[in-house]
Amino acid sequence: MAFFKPRKLVVEEELKDLQSQVERLVKDKRELKEELEDLKLKKKLEQEEIAHLQRINEERLKHELEGEKLKLEREHQAKITMLEEKTMKEINKSLVGFHEKMEAKFNDELANMKDLMNTLVKVLPNVNMEITKHIGDPTQVIEHKPRRR
Repeated sequence: MAFFKPRKLVVEEELKDLQSQVERLVKDKRELKEELEDLKLKKKLEQEEIAHLQRINEERLKHELEGEKLKLEREHQAKITMLEEKTMKEINKSLVGFHEKMEAKFNDELANMKDLMNTLVKVLPNVNMEITKHIGDPTQVIEHKPRRR
């Protein structure tokens, strides 16, 4: 019966095996907890880094958008200025043309009036008149004597 171990020895060996398994499981559990904590920490750091990169990207996009907006505003202002200048040139050109037409028409009318006056002067008799003031009966005209001052 050398092959049989006493029951107490078998139980003790099983107990030692179980204790070593428990110790190994406790050690594995501790290692897994540490690994879990490390992974949680890595996850948190990565999430913070992602959030930071998103903020940086948003700021960059915001600055690019503001730059594009300023560029468009400058282009718009330049177009408005160009249109204003073009309009002012057209208005000035139109006014100059209008002034020239009016001046030509005025000169034509002035020449026509001079011709009309010359024609009238030639047709009318040459009369010298003196206008006097007389109050009373027009049949009794008294000769006018100029006053001296």
